Amino acid sequence: MKIVLLEDVEKLGYAGDIKEVKDGYAKNYLIPKGLALAATRSNLKLVEEKRKAILRKIEKKIAEANRIKEALDGVEIEIKARAGEKGKLFGSVTANEIYEKLKEKVENLDKKSIRLPEGGIREVGEHTVEIAIYRNVKAQVKVKVSPLDE
Repeated sequence: MKIVLLEDVEKLGYAGDIKEVKDGYAKNYLIPKGLALAATRSNLKLVEEKRKAILRKIEKKIAEANRIKEALDGVEIEIKARAGEKGKLFGSVTANEIYEKLKEKVENLDKKSIRLPEGGIREVGEHTVEIAIYRNVKAQVKVKVSPLDE
């Protein structure tokens, strides 16, 4: 089924894009949630009329994302966690822990935008974590994991 995206959908496309998706995905998820419309002539015409408003909305989001990126780039945070003798953590550092430290420094940060390495952070030391703020706007944050003194 061909659809027109009304909003950005992760791993699918951006607002205004015309995509081919499976019928069930479109009818049961995208259309009911207001993320897309079926790509009929009338809907395409409707989206074209709304395109200017959509572009202004995107420009605002990009400006906000760049503001957040400037605030986050180069930030270093420290997280203490229980660790074994060889520097292996008991568990891992999660996106939620990083989010809790970063939200003090930046407003409007989405927890889902924190991209941890495969399997999370499981060792003591410095790690670089990517924050995918909006579309192609990404920031790099240094996370220093140190052992918890017990």
